[in-house]
Amino acid sequence: MTTKTFRIRRLFNDPFCCGILLGDVSFYAKKLGFNVLGYVIMPDHFHMILWRDVEEKPKLTVSQIMHDIKGRSAKRISNYLLSGRRGFYAPSRKRQGMKALPTQDILYKRDAIKIWQPSFYDFNIYSDEKLGEKLNYIHWNPVRAGLCENPEDLAVLFICPAYSGHRGHKRDKMNLKLWKYTFSTTSRNSAYTHI
Repeated sequence: MTTKTFRIRRLFNDPFCCGILLGDVSFYAKKLGFNVLGYVIMPDHFHMILWRDVEEKPKLTVSQIMHDIKGRSAKRISNYLLSGRRGFYAPSRKRQGMKALPTQDILYKRDAIKIWQPSFYDFNIYSDEKLGEKLNYIHWNPVRAGLCENPEDLAVLFICPAYSGHRGHKRDKMNLKLWKYTFSTTSRNSAYTHI
């Protein structure tokens, strides 16, 4: 699935905003019971591939997952940006009886910054081949966008290399292991580690 920031703002150039989003994805993966097979955080959008057991949790929907992740991350990122840690994002001047800066193109709503566009795009992955295609797209998206030369150079990229699926089998019975790609900023030494 893919979701974009409000007005395509490059909020995720800030590593702290990325950390908030990743923390919320991890929190809801554990709370709601879904597996993250891959994700990448781009400056103005987020791609994620997840798997959920429909038989075990029939009422859990992709819409609910995205609503929870986007809702919590929006509150936390908005609070961070309004806290004054970023000079451009000053607290709302409405409370102080002042006009907002005319160059400011952020929508304030009750002293909150709108972070996400209200919609998202999802795609039902129907085969292992399509899963490989989507994971490959996520893996190389930062390179195509000119953010890095190698996908491994980006800190906010995660692919599950241990994924091996077969049609018709329940994925939780397949010893699916999640791995996190870690890299060194001082050398080319990088590794996948089990989460």
